[in-house]
Amino acid sequence: YSENAKKSKKFIVYMNGQVTKVKGSGKKQIEPGCEIIVPSKVKKRTNMGDILGYATSFSSLGLMIASIANLIKK
Repeated sequence: YSENAKKSKKFIVYMNGQVTKVKGSGKKQIEPGCEIIVPSKVKKRTNMGDILGYATSFSSLGLMIASIANLIKK
């Protein structure tokens, strides 16, 4: 398995199209011709840099809207 493998969600696709979740090691469930699927983990992208970037963008957008609203009032 790789570091990004979600081992608890692995499943087997049989030659007839049937899909089953792997129980335990799955050695008894695997037959010749089976396809073993191990999905990858979802990457968490929210770190401090991203949050700071979003906050800066939204504050700039808010200031632009406030400036436009102020100009329209005059």
